[in-house]
Amino acid sequence: MLKTLLFASLAALSAVSTGAQAQIKAEHPRFCVMSVGPTQMMFSAFQENKSDEIFCQHVPGTGPTMLILDARQPELRDMRIEVRVLRDVGQKDWRDDLDVNTVAMLPAGKHLAKTGTASFTHNFAEEGDYITLVRATSEDGLKEYVGQYQFSVGESTEWVMAGGALVAFAAAAGFGVWRRGNATRKPPQPKAQPEDSEAKPETSPVRQST
Repeated sequence: MLKTLLFASLAALSAVSTGAQAQIKAEHPRFCVMSVGPTQMMFSAFQENKSDEIFCQHVPGTGPTMLILDARQPELRDMRIEVRVLRDVGQKDWRDDLDVNTVAMLPAGKHLAKTGTASFTHNFAEEGDYITLVRATSEDGLKEYVGQYQFSVGESTEWVMAGGALVAFAAAAGFGVWRRGNATRKPPQPKAQPEDSEAKPETSPVRQST
C-alpha cells in the first residue's frame, strides 16, 4: 500500500510540472498586457539559450532573461520611460522601499521613440515573484503614467502550493481506496476443529459366564 501511495504522489507531482509547462506555453497575449496610466503595454520575456518560447506571467527558470516592452499607443513613444524590476515582497505601494526592492533598472529615456519597443536583459539569480514597474513621463513633466506587471521566475509560491495540494489529494484518495478495499473484504472464518481421532470407543458391559 505504501508503494501505491508513493506512486500516486509522484504521478501528482508530474502532473503539476506538466500542467505548469502547458500553461506557460499556452499563455494568451491578453494576459501579457499591462496598463500604464490610460495606455497599455505588452510585457514578454525570452531566455535565448534555454527555450524558443516567449513568456510573460511565468518565466520557467533563473538565468539571463530578456525583458521586452511594446507600446500599444503612439502616445508612449513621445514619453520618457523608466523600467524597474522589483522583488514582490507583498508591498502595498510600489514606492515602499523602492531602491531596496529593485533588482534591475532601465534608466529613464525615450526608449520607445523609434520602434515602440524597449528591451533589456537581467540575469535572475533567484526564483520567486517579481514586479515590472514602468513610469512614463511627458517631456514637460506634466503627465506621469505608472504601470505594474506581476510575474514569477521558476517555482513561484502559487505553483508550490498547487503541487502540495495535489500531492495531498492523491495520497488521501489512495488511502480512501485502501480503506474501502479493507472494509469490503470478508473477515477470515474460524477453522472447524477436527474431531479427536484418538477418542476411545464406548465400552460395552462385560458378559459374565456361569
